[in-house]
Amino acid sequence: MLQDITISNFFSIREPLKVSFEASKEKQYGEDWIIQIGNIRLLKAILLYGANGSGKTNILYALNFVRHTILNIPSDVDQGLNYMRFALDPKCKQENTTFDIHFFIENSRYKYRLIVSPKKIIEEELRIFHNGNNSRSIYSRKFSAEKGVNIVRFVTWLPLTPKERKSIEEATAANISVLSSYSTRNISCEELTKVRNYFKYEFFKLYSVDGADQEVAKAIKEDPHFKTILIDLLQTFHSNIVNIEVEEEKRNIPEEALDILLKMHPSESEREVIANLKTLSKWTSKYVHRTEIGDFALSDDLQSEGTKTFIRHLALFYKAIKGNWLVALDEFGSGMQAKTQHLLLDFFLKFSRGSQLIFATQSLGFLDFPSMRRDAIKIVSKIRNIGNTHLDPDTVKGIHKNIKLRRAYNNGRFKTIDPNEPEIDLNERGHQYKSLIFGEDLNRKEGEI
Repeated sequence: MLQDITISNFFSIREPLKVSFEASKEKQYGEDWIIQIGNIRLLKAILLYGANGSGKTNILYALNFVRHTILNIPSDVDQGLNYMRFALDPKCKQENTTFDIHFFIENSRYKYRLIVSPKKIIEEELRIFHNGNNSRSIYSRKFSAEKGVNIVRFVTWLPLTPKERKSIEEATAANISVLSSYSTRNISCEELTKVRNYFKYEFFKLYSVDGADQEVAKAIKEDPHFKTILIDLLQTFHSNIVNIEVEEEKRNIPEEALDILLKMHPSESEREVIANLKTLSKWTSKYVHRTEIGDFALSDDLQSEGTKTFIRHLALFYKAIKGNWLVALDEFGSGMQAKTQHLLLDFFLKFSRGSQLIFATQSLGFLDFPSMRRDAIKIVSKIRNIGNTHLDPDTVKGIHKNIKLRRAYNNGRFKTIDPNEPEIDLNERGHQYKSLIFGEDLNRKEGEI
């Protein structure tokens, strides 16, 4: 589970920005929201609230970037890292980008530091905590400008032979992390495998549920428990859907197509996927609607977009809960009724045991969620005279529990989000805008030929 991440010099984030899942001492609604590990209380979900362009999405991209950098094995050792440093300050173009992460694997707490430039990984360090805040290094990696190589140092207690340590160091190219280098060698180390598997299978997945209907159909077909929950919850919306029938059509992939993919210089991980590709499956869903006349099976493209949006999110949350994933969603809640938003969030909170959710949103519907915790809401804004993304974790946390959050928002208590920003009067700009749109003469009066 993720405790926190601190980001600096990444896209719109200039100064160190800390996103924390650590919960306050607030006891209200704690049972559903909190997972306790030792003496640390972690939130199952946090909300990034902010206006368009405030940088919410860049926070999610930062998490995605870290995971990709740790796991990626590029085919070209000279390939750079795909990101931008803060562009609105010339000094930042000369400075490195830094990520500091605290996370848990079961009851063990770790810290991972990653320092990069657009061309290479500058520094890495993985530490494990013991006896509270005391920690010890597992490995460190630094780029030696003098020698032009990466120097990797493993702690003596790690069960690796000198030959194995040297082998991993030699594989650690400028754009490859130590954990990825380790995965390319025929070496077994329980501690390194455990941490790499955390980043690969649990740490972070940035999802767009649009177009996820094939995955949903597969989940319905292969998991009868999910299907039961889905149909039951659909009834809460007065739906007349009583069953969902799914059929799978398999097609063999021609060898010529696989050869073309292999000639596109895929990474090692992509090569592994291509090697296992034998067939492609197409899933077709029929939703059975029951009326007083009888049952009618209708294809998924005839279902309402609202129904499909709910089903896509429920399928994702179900998988995340079972797999203990950290899931991120951008603009979660868009196009949903408040009741649907609340049901999905409530489902995740009630049944998560080790999974977490971070989502960016502008939807005010979540402010009406009956058991919303104040410390789960982080206000994201942009400092206008600098252009830097800023995160405020305390403003909403300080609003008294007896004050409804929607009312606090309308009264301007969210500070950097102004609900009373002046409306733009298009009547005042009508003449100017018509000229810009239609090429009319600005000096010509209205109605003049």
